[in-house]
Amino acid sequence: MRYSNYSAEDLALDDSFRKWVLSPDDESTQFWNRWLESNPHREEDIHKAKQLVKLAGLRTDNEITTAFLDVWGKIKENAEQETQQQTQSTQNYRAWAAAIAAMMVLAAIYVLWPAQQADVTYRTAFGEIKEFILPDGSRVALNANSQLVYNTNWTGTKRKVFLTGEAFFDVVHTGDNKEFIVETFEDFSVQVLGTEFNVNTRKGNTAVYLQSGRIELQTAKENVILKPGDLAVIKDTNPVWFNRDAKAENTLAWKNNLFIYNDTPLSGIIQDIEDNFGVQVHVTESALMDKRVTAKISRKNVDVLLQVLGEILDVQIEQNKKQIVISPNHQD
Repeated sequence: MRYSNYSAEDLALDDSFRKWVLSPDDESTQFWNRWLESNPHREEDIHKAKQLVKLAGLRTDNEITTAFLDVWGKIKENAEQETQQQTQSTQNYRAWAAAIAAMMVLAAIYVLWPAQQADVTYRTAFGEIKEFILPDGSRVALNANSQLVYNTNWTGTKRKVFLTGEAFFDVVHTGDNKEFIVETFEDFSVQVLGTEFNVNTRKGNTAVYLQSGRIELQTAKENVILKPGDLAVIKDTNPVWFNRDAKAENTLAWKNNLFIYNDTPLSGIIQDIEDNFGVQVHVTESALMDKRVTAKISRKNVDVLLQVLGEILDVQIEQNKKQIVISPNHQD
């Protein structure tokens, strides 16, 4: 059975175990609780592994955790060598002292480690939506094929994250008014204190929709304030289009696993298919790109989406592994 021969150090290096300790969800909690029920003799190892992970300072990358465990192992090994000729009580004392010393050394490594090594990265695969809770309690829903990176050293008055793809943020307002900043590309950022908003960096621009609260868009040339219901599209760091009465149902449809199209050209739908499912779409006749669709379609299954498009547009759609071909439906 997996993990049966894992030491506490091995568990602390395992991605699944670290994610359970640092950001548990129902699935991981059920798995590790069941595993512990089947392996009650490993309770002490689980406890030690949890402490090692927590001591690593909420890190999720192997390089940093390995460095921590390397120091831990050397100190523990030295302590064991020194205690071989001591009484049992002295051995217990020295073992405990070694553990405390290791914790102090590891904590020092955490403090001195370069800030750039403290990045935490959340990713989603094609067709996958996940929700995460940031250290400040803010919640993030990450759309398919997206990535969110933040540095654990949130210091001063700013909380900064870096987004590629699309995400919905529910940002908590801190007592010390610490700013929350979403950066998407050079010279552009979204700045808030506490609010709900959506950021989409796809399709060659960045679209920001404000559901509640207040947003300040900071570009290289100007700052723009958004009010609830506003949708701003930024291209090359310049606001180029505003919708002062955008519909949340349409903008946030992805959170409900839906595609909502209102007179949308096929070219825009193809972009959605490629971004969310990781397939290439080839259209045999360019005139088809201007055909338009008005529909509400589930995004859980690309086959359902393609079937609906075929019926609405009266086209032939063939799918072969990672490629989709759309062609006119010629009648004999």
